[in-house]
Amino acid sequence: MDIQEDIPTLDSLKNPNNLSLEVEDVETVEDTPPPVETHLEYKKRLNKKVSEFTEEEKKEYNRLSQNKKRKEVKFKEAEEKKEEDIKADNKKSTDLYNQLFVLKKKFPEHLDDIHINKEMNVDTLNEKKDLIMKIITQKNSDAIIFETLLLGCRTIERGLNYAEIEALDGYAENVDEARDDIIPILKEMIDLGEIDTSMLTPQLRLMIVMSSVAVKTVEKNNDKKKNEVIAEALDTS
Repeated sequence: MDIQEDIPTLDSLKNPNNLSLEVEDVETVEDTPPPVETHLEYKKRLNKKVSEFTEEEKKEYNRLSQNKKRKEVKFKEAEEKKEEDIKADNKKSTDLYNQLFVLKKKFPEHLDDIHINKEMNVDTLNEKKDLIMKIITQKNSDAIIFETLLLGCRTIERGLNYAEIEALDGYAENVDEARDDIIPILKEMIDLGEIDTSMLTPQLRLMIVMSSVAVKTVEKNNDKKKNEVIAEALDTS
């Protein structure tokens, strides 16, 4: 038996009346889940007293009741944590503001254009602190770098003395006397970026100054011992 298929002609394809399209209905799915029923709504829906519940109904009622309590506890904990975070941020802001206030009072000629207030948040105050510390570091960098040079001169001089070479005796002292001539040159080198001052943190500056003081103390003690030896030699002669 021959089966003849109906083959559409070009004219029939051009005629929209000859096209039969079946469109299936698509069920729309709600994106939002249905609201969770509370234990009170469950009781109201059953329209019974709790004492009249069956065992299964009591289990469901208790489950919904516990869910509500757990949600209340979680909400309370979240609110308490939020309050603690706000208090911690407020304390940080207050501490930072006080630090910056003291620095502005200590260096008014350099920090007068930097404005701070108690309403600024922690991030803003930290940015202000970074800027202030950078300005203070640049302000003192020339003196600190000079102290570093002086410390190196003293170290070289004393090293040669231990080797009984006196060619650089008084070198550090002469460099110190030329402070007024050297520091302007250091300032110019810093301004031109030839000397990087970003590493001059407060800790490093303190270490350099303390090291310089230590070397000076050693020099004084050594000179004192030498003078005592000379005095003893003169007394015995």
